[in-house]
Amino acid sequence: MPTPRPLIAFPLAIFIVVVVSHLAGLQASPPGLFGDEAAFGYNGWAIAHHGVDQYGVAWPLFFRSFGDYKGPVGVYAVALLNAFLPLTPFIVRLPNALASIALAMVAGGLGWRLTRSRAVALILILEASFEPWFFHLSRTMLEADLFSPLCYALALLVLARDGERRLRNCVAAGISLGVAPFTAQPARFFTLVMVGLLMLCFGVRIRGRRLAALVVPPIVATAVVVAAGGETMARLGMVSVFSGRSVIDGVLFALTNYPQYFGPRLLFINGDGNLLLSSGFGGLLFLTAIPPIVLGLIAAYRRRREPMARVALLGSLLAPIGPALTTTVSSRRDVVALPFLLILLVFGWEALLPILRVSRWRVAAALALVLVAVSPYYLDYAFVYPVRAARAFEAGQIEAITRAHDIAGGHTVLLFYGARDPRIQALFALRPPPGLADPLGAVGVRLLTRADDLATAQAGDIIVLQAGDPPPPAGATLLFEQSAQGPSSLLDWRESRTVLVRVYRAAE
Repeated sequence: MPTPRPLIAFPLAIFIVVVVSHLAGLQASPPGLFGDEAAFGYNGWAIAHHGVDQYGVAWPLFFRSFGDYKGPVGVYAVALLNAFLPLTPFIVRLPNALASIALAMVAGGLGWRLTRSRAVALILILEASFEPWFFHLSRTMLEADLFSPLCYALALLVLARDGERRLRNCVAAGISLGVAPFTAQPARFFTLVMVGLLMLCFGVRIRGRRLAALVVPPIVATAVVVAAGGETMARLGMVSVFSGRSVIDGVLFALTNYPQYFGPRLLFINGDGNLLLSSGFGGLLFLTAIPPIVLGLIAAYRRRREPMARVALLGSLLAPIGPALTTTVSSRRDVVALPFLLILLVFGWEALLPILRVSRWRVAAALALVLVAVSPYYLDYAFVYPVRAARAFEAGQIEAITRAHDIAGGHTVLLFYGARDPRIQALFALRPPPGLADPLGAVGVRLLTRADDLATAQAGDIIVLQAGDPPPPAGATLLFEQSAQGPSSLLDWRESRTVLVRVYRAAE
């Protein structure tokens, strides 16, 4: 029999809403382009147009950028787009947005394979699209964050519902897990844990050629990452709980961090305190996610003899261990927990839907609660968050450098390296050829690192200063400012203005 039109139109409408919402205003909220994002952009541009990274290294596996190292998946994704599209903040953030859309579709597929319920599948698409934890990470490119849970979720999707009994499914899962270590830093450490978790939970269900197909690709990939050595572990020493502490103090620090990843403060109340990683409005998840998560935990425990239930329970416990070993509680470092959260949501919605379907009033009440929970967050995200997060994302910096360079008229553009490093934004804005000993000097830009260096400005030089930088030398003329304007909160729609960058011309 032909499929009824509503059954086609409704999923199609959801897909369109997901795509449009994840791409609309991608360059404006979050505002600006943080240094890590600009590094992905400039290195992607350099690879696409010159075949080298910013230091002139041809086709590297990991990308060094001012002491940090970027994974290849994010940079090469930007390079692929930039091969035929102009380099803009939208293009830099597009790979993570597309990964988020793909993750939502995989979440729907996982819901369908585990429950054979269209309703659960569609709800999981919406959960993976619009819960703040998923949505916010989809709109930045601090790293290829959502590619990691996408790789794990793909592996779980093909193994679900007896998929582990087919060799081709194990091959697909192995390849997906093999890509994960090259996505974001948390996956470099967690992928082997994920492999061990799957072997433990599926047991003798996967053996022989199927076992080899599943475990060999991620083991080889992790070996490549380890062989790269310092490139992949560049930041680990700086953020480790054992840095500058005794072993006992480090362990106690980690034990303090670990339960916070399950706490209501992070998940449902305040979210991540870093405005780069969370909007500052509400938690990582809406309060309406509590019932399906609780029911999902209960259902997973009752079904703990099933492989996917064990994966969800054990994975949720294991995922925060690595993040807990770092000095700050971070939603980005715990991104590897998202696939296990999705499985719990599948089980939870499978249990919750029969309760809601008893009465239309229950369904209506549930929809009303969701709208009440969701609407303020997205209103804030569209209108207030771009102002609140402007300084965190270094908004206005690229625009100020570009305009300053255009009006310099042969004079030098001076940038001050104080609380923030403006070099990568300058590379993104002006795009000097990569690999030069002094790439900024090649485009008439000089970096100042001390307040008294400002006195060395020559007559007519253009000086770009961010908020918090020292004042300009005496006699300098203010040319223009970059600022963020908008309401200060949802309860106060009076327009506020935050000055981000001031640009001066040195006295003639």
